[in-house]
Amino acid sequence: MHNNELYGLLRNSRLAQVATPLSKKLRGESHIPTHQIIYTPKSSAIRSSFGIKTQLPKQVGQSHIVFNDIDNPKNMPDVEKYSGKYYNRLKFQETGMVVKNYQNESNPLFPSSTTKSTTSNKVDSILASFNLNDNATTADVTRLLSKNPELNKRFQQWLLKNSPRSLLSKPLRYSDLLRRFLSSQSDIVRQELQLNDLARPYGKATSNAPRTKIQGTGGFSYAQKGRLTNSPNGVKYGVIAPGRMVGDREAAIGGFVASVNDRTTLLQHNYSRNFPGKHSRQFVMPFKLNEAEITGNGSVKMYADGVKVGSWMQRTNAGEYGERNYEASNPNFASASMRNRNENVKLETLLNLMGAGKGK
Repeated sequence: MHNNELYGLLRNSRLAQVATPLSKKLRGESHIPTHQIIYTPKSSAIRSSFGIKTQLPKQVGQSHIVFNDIDNPKNMPDVEKYSGKYYNRLKFQETGMVVKNYQNESNPLFPSSTTKSTTSNKVDSILASFNLNDNATTADVTRLLSKNPELNKRFQQWLLKNSPRSLLSKPLRYSDLLRRFLSSQSDIVRQELQLNDLARPYGKATSNAPRTKIQGTGGFSYAQKGRLTNSPNGVKYGVIAPGRMVGDREAAIGGFVASVNDRTTLLQHNYSRNFPGKHSRQFVMPFKLNEAEITGNGSVKMYADGVKVGSWMQRTNAGEYGERNYEASNPNFASASMRNRNENVKLETLLNLMGAGKGK
């Protein structure tokens, strides 16, 4: 890799910062504001005008920056490029992909079995039988089990009376029997709920506090299912987005790591890994987004397939391209050394023709 290619790679990376920050992360996790996120139009960002006293260098050509001081004695705040979650959300919304959510009710504004205030446990799990949340740690479970030393013995006796067949053969739904046993026993020591369990000390909920529930898509995307999407080429039947291979079955698409089918990206992965003088993450490839899902904790899961496009992606057995197998569709796709070598070959051929003409 040559110096100009290394400079271009570092210039577009997160390592290119204006000044060394006071801490490792200006936007660290904290319950109090520690930084400001500034947005400016792209036209003003190109002119390094972010509304602060000091003009930033032209390398900070982004619409979002993070800084912790408006001005300081050195006349230079600690500044970081920041596209972050906001820019990732905008890039995802540009694709027009519809987000699926299997965790919510059809309409969270109306009461339902999960939104009503009831005295029974909302989560149908074994932890809920002990008044524990899904965020409970192993230490919390161990502490409650130590207070119930005869729990296993009593469970075996309950199985002998209610389901003796499960003692001979392991049932498929063993957890259902355990939940039935715990719900029928009233003298089991459970976690005592207190008022401070529902509070959030230092901005962090305890293991017994109710979890934050994502309603709808959480503002991540507002695309509606079944809505017709047009493009200059006609109706869109799928979503194609650029991305980079970061593993055998992972690809970075729009700021997210998507799971891809390795059968559809085998050729692209081998080509990018074995290309001389290039890093595999320098190759931008098209991907077809199949599904995007928001889980219960707010994380986004994406599933995509690779798209074989361009003559450099087509592997021929009939010798259609001959020695030009994996030919790059973009002339700048090859490394600088290979481009210089090809130009030198053309120059030598021209000089030989000129020398042969003078000899005659």
